[in-house]
Amino acid sequence: MSAPPLCIYHSNCADGFTAAWAVWKRFPDAEFVPGIYGQEPPDTAGRRVILVDFSYPEPVLRRMAERAKSLLVLDHHKTAAEALAWMPRAVTHFDRPLDPWTYHITEDAYLLENQGHPACAAWFDMEKSGARLAWEFFHPGTPVPHLVRHVEDRDLWRFALTGTREIQAVIFSYAYDFAAWDILATACAWPESLQEMISQGAAIERKHRKDVAELLQVTRRTMVIAGQEVPVANLPYTMASDAAGLMAEEAPFAACYYDKPGARVFSLRSRSDGGADVSAVAKLYGGGGHRNAAGFQAAPGWEGDDA
Repeated sequence: MSAPPLCIYHSNCADGFTAAWAVWKRFPDAEFVPGIYGQEPPDTAGRRVILVDFSYPEPVLRRMAERAKSLLVLDHHKTAAEALAWMPRAVTHFDRPLDPWTYHITEDAYLLENQGHPACAAWFDMEKSGARLAWEFFHPGTPVPHLVRHVEDRDLWRFALTGTREIQAVIFSYAYDFAAWDILATACAWPESLQEMISQGAAIERKHRKDVAELLQVTRRTMVIAGQEVPVANLPYTMASDAAGLMAEEAPFAACYYDKPGARVFSLRSRSDGGADVSAVAKLYGGGGHRNAAGFQAAPGWEGDDA
C-alpha cells in the first residue's frame, strides 16, 4: 500500500491553510506539513508530494523531485516564478474539455503528460491565490467556495468583495483546523450566516485596528534592511500585514518581526503605488513572497545590516 500524499503548505497563513484545506477535501488521508521559508523540507523519498501556496529554491525542488514519486507545485508568489521555470506546466481542467463524472487525478504524477523522471509539474499564476489554485486543481468543475474567494480577496489585497475584512477577522479568530474550516465554509455559503459573520467580524476588526495603532506608537523604530533604513516593529504575525502596511505609507517598505526559537521572522510590506519590490528584498535573505508582501527568516536577535 502506497504512502498517503505529503502536502506542504504556507505556514501561518490563511491562504496557505485554506489551500491545504482544499487538498484535504480531496485527500483526507494526506500528511500535512507547514512550509517555512529558509527551512529544509521533510523527506520526500517515494512520496506523492504536493506544495500549495509555497515553494522552495530551484536546487531544493530538484532534489525533492528526484526522490519523490511525484511532485506538484501550486504557487502564486512572485519569487517562485524563477524557481519553477524548469518544471513542466501542470495540466488542469482549464486545458481541455472536462467531464466532471469521469475526471479524476491519477495516483502517479497527477496526469503529468511527460511520464519521464522526475515526474513533476507546476501551476503558477500570480492573479490567483494559493487557495484558489488548490481548489481549482483538485476540485475541477466545482464552484470555488465563498470562503476561498474571501481568503483570496484579502491575500491579494484587493478587498473587492463586500465584507472581506470582517470575514477575515472571524477566520483569524479560529485555530488552523480543517474541521473549523468546514464550519467557516458552510457559514460563508449562506447569505444569512455570511451576514452574521460580517457583523461579528466588525467588532473584531475594530479592536484589531485599535491594538495595531496603539502598539505601533510604542514599538516602532528603524532598522537597515537591504541597505535602506526603514520603519520596523516587533509585533506578532497576526498584526504584520496591517502594521507594516501603515508604516509603509511613509517609506519604501516597512517590516514587522517576531522571535521564535532559532530565528527572527520578518514580514515586509510596501505600497502598491510606488513602493519597493519587497519580494526582491526578501530573496536577498533567503525568503520570498509578492511584490508588496514578502517575508524571510534571520538569525536570532538580528538587528539589520549594520548590526
